[in-house]
Amino acid sequence: MQRRLFPNMPALLAFDALARAGSFTAAARELGQTQGAISRQVAQLEGQLGVALVERGQGLTEAGAAYARAARAALEVLGQGAMEARGQAPDHGLRLAILPTFGTRWLMPRIPRFVRRHPEITLHVSTRIGRFDMRAAGVDGAIHSGRGDWPGARLTLLMEERVVPVGAPGVAGTLGQPLLALASRPEGWAEYWARAGLPGSVPAPAMRVEMVSTLAQAVAAGMGVALMPAFLIRPELEAGALVALGDEVPSGYGYYFAEPDGGRGKREVALFRDWLVTETDRETVV
Repeated sequence: MQRRLFPNMPALLAFDALARAGSFTAAARELGQTQGAISRQVAQLEGQLGVALVERGQGLTEAGAAYARAARAALEVLGQGAMEARGQAPDHGLRLAILPTFGTRWLMPRIPRFVRRHPEITLHVSTRIGRFDMRAAGVDGAIHSGRGDWPGARLTLLMEERVVPVGAPGVAGTLGQPLLALASRPEGWAEYWARAGLPGSVPAPAMRVEMVSTLAQAVAAGMGVALMPAFLIRPELEAGALVALGDEVPSGYGYYFAEPDGGRGKREVALFRDWLVTETDRETVV
């Protein structure tokens, strides 16, 4: 390989951060630099390679995604080499992306059991919503909520999702109330409306938000009623901050453990996946 194609380390780190974080702003925050500095370093790398790695406003190009995987692999090799040179044990790290509310309310209370079983594995946890290129992001596995469709990923079903319409105390029902919705469930209210046999056409949601916890706060504040995953709002229902306005019903969605498809997976990923399945099998979560 021609030496002129070898990137300098700041440019490589900037591009790797961009690929993992998904935006120049997030990459700049991670590296403690300005957005302009990240942009210049990536542009320098593109000029050196003679290919476009990023399409502004669209994300990584096909060449950029391929180079991101190579860059992440090279940085991991350098990192492990540095540890071995210092006489330290290899890093048995597991890089996970989890859904925010699922992570804080369901996963994190159970994580100590995994840590006690596998103290040799170091967990690196970040939060991500939606599908993304796990290899480009340097992620070993992710918790995903959806209908089981994630191109380029191998999915293991953890649990089926059930939803329930909820409102603030004193709300009589869904009719006449503004509808609030999760951005990831655009068809949720229409499906519930038809299943419940409610009259008329379903009103358009007055507000859509990404996070379950934010939606729960909006409902509790009296902004409207929402269709929400039942097991994630147990604390609010038990405390009376939210009131169920109907029965729990299947949403057609599920929670999955996702890992990059193709190739032999890491031992740590298999251990974590099997542990997750054991955790969901040991209790009924609806």
